[in-house]
Amino acid sequence: MKKTELIRILTNKITQLDHKQRTATEQPLKTRFAPHLFSENNQVFSFYFQELKQTLTQLENAPETDIALCAFFAEKLLSQYVALSEALTHTQIKTETFTPTNKATHHVHQLPPRERLEKYYEALQALNEKLMSLQDSQQKTQAEQEKKLLGQKIQLTQQRKAKCLVAIETLEEYLVFKNTQDKK
Repeated sequence: MKKTELIRILTNKITQLDHKQRTATEQPLKTRFAPHLFSENNQVFSFYFQELKQTLTQLENAPETDIALCAFFAEKLLSQYVALSEALTHTQIKTETFTPTNKATHHVHQLPPRERLEKYYEALQALNEKLMSLQDSQQKTQAEQEKKLLGQKIQLTQQRKAKCLVAIETLEEYLVFKNTQDKK
């Protein structure tokens, strides 16, 4: 993959993240990021987005002949993107008053990327099964109040499934990029 193509893909991902979070730019993220990713913690989205753009600019300005420097900035940018996406997803889930039922979900984010991807696929399968079960229950029930409650649960599960799919896609792209860098 050429540097220009990589920069185009990364720019698209960052732009998508900005469009999704434009409304939440003034809410501080109560997340502790690794010190090598962002310079400060507990800042608003716009602060972290600026640092993402700075890293992208550094990648763009790095000479294409210096593969190690390009790889460093690309890896840093991807790590920043994944960390910020996960923090935003976690923040959105909190605002929907959803609390995970087991503590294993918190440890998923600390796993190596390949193991994390496996866990994400397991979570996706569980969400699909839950969605089918909720839809079956909704079709079978007669009570209007219960149908409405099940509809809300279905909507929340669909949102969680969409976030899971985004996390899987991002992590797969990162692993493909990492693979191509390791082969060079």
